[in-house]
Amino acid sequence: MQKLRDFSQKQLPLILGIYLILQPLLDILTALAANAELPITAGVLVRALFMALTFLYVVFVSKFPGKRLCLTILVILLAYLAAFMCYMYSLGGLALCAENLKEVVKTFFAPLVLVFLWAIYQEYGHLVSTRAIAWAGGLYSGVILLAAMTGTSFVSYGSSGYGFKGWFYAANEVSCIIALTAPVTIYYCLQVISTITRATWWKGVLMAWVLISVAFSATFIGTKIVFGIVLLYCMAALVWMVVRARQSRTREDAYRVLILGGLTLLIIGLFFVSPLQSYLNNIYLEIMNEDSELLAASWGEEIQRASQGTWLRTLIRDNDFVQRLDQILSRRLFSASPSLQVYAEGGLAAKLLGIGYADVASYGRSVWFMIEMDPLAILIRHGIIGFTLYFVPYFCFFIWAIIQFFKRPFKRLASLNYCTYLYTSLAAFAIAAIAGHALVSPAVSTFVLVGGMQLWTVTKAQNQGLYTAEP
Repeated sequence: MQKLRDFSQKQLPLILGIYLILQPLLDILTALAANAELPITAGVLVRALFMALTFLYVVFVSKFPGKRLCLTILVILLAYLAAFMCYMYSLGGLALCAENLKEVVKTFFAPLVLVFLWAIYQEYGHLVSTRAIAWAGGLYSGVILLAAMTGTSFVSYGSSGYGFKGWFYAANEVSCIIALTAPVTIYYCLQVISTITRATWWKGVLMAWVLISVAFSATFIGTKIVFGIVLLYCMAALVWMVVRARQSRTREDAYRVLILGGLTLLIIGLFFVSPLQSYLNNIYLEIMNEDSELLAASWGEEIQRASQGTWLRTLIRDNDFVQRLDQILSRRLFSASPSLQVYAEGGLAAKLLGIGYADVASYGRSVWFMIEMDPLAILIRHGIIGFTLYFVPYFCFFIWAIIQFFKRPFKRLASLNYCTYLYTSLAAFAIAAIAGHALVSPAVSTFVLVGGMQLWTVTKAQNQGLYTAEP
């Protein structure tokens, strides 16, 4: 074990960096397998294996003073999962357990891997680097631009024909990933400016390609979330950099102001010719009209049958405010109504452990429809106990980050690095609460975790007066 620990101490940063940078390739292979209707995809296989290895590392290899706490957390999580599976077995036997297993693994990827990331930080001080996050984000954006330029991109929304999602499978997931990585990618590109010389001119070319890719992805994927998050970061970073440039009066900071200003204008300009604008004008705003044929069509026959007689569907129909909220959320409340009804009508075991992800005859209606708001999804799928174990700690971290900011606001604002990770963490929380796909998707939650870990360590370092990285 000592040899393995010595190897981990030396090589884990490299291994984690490579793993993160390979995420775009995993998702491309996943899309190819899913389109070929293969039962197992590269993403599922590799990420499940990664989760298993991290679990084994924490239990059998790691050695540090806080290990007992890690083991306690793992025991509690496993005890809940065992109870959940026992409840599923009581409802539908092994077949129902098997139907739930894949989604359970996807959902609990985040807390299990978080224990590992916290453990190796406590043991060795290892983190996934900003460079690895930025490179991964640049690769995701670059693939989308390259696929569009070669005419090989998949369509984000096949039913409407809007958006380019590159060679990836799920537009919502890749848009969330880019929303979380683009700020870090932009920040990293700004730092590259100081390293560009005549001999390293290629860095400038590569930086330009990455930033153009980010701007293109933010507007041409066709989702509102990535556009809003990336544009808002560019505007906020531009203000920050203008203030810094006025103080420093350096050529490098002046270049950064020009780059951020140009990137912001490019994103805004691309919007007016983008699939996102077409979607907003032709689909999203049209659905806001309660007499719209698109509104009726967006409900779908299967979900209309499943939601028949649910209290949430009735509330959406009868309450103008709830109906408008449902429309703004792109029908997310309506799609959750069958599952929420089954959960509300369930007994004590259902309330505590959840209803799972698959249909059961005793439910009386289908519940497999995706719930695209993570807190609500976790509560319904995994009950009060699962929600408490899963989401409450994440919510507490969010509150802690806000409190820490207001304790030392000027010190926090003095670092663009800190501001970037605070922004991505706040964006991740907003995505989880409003759009979903942040915590319960392994591909996305990976970037939620590494960004949150960076924010946590930078905040602690600032509190101890140890953080000196600028800007």
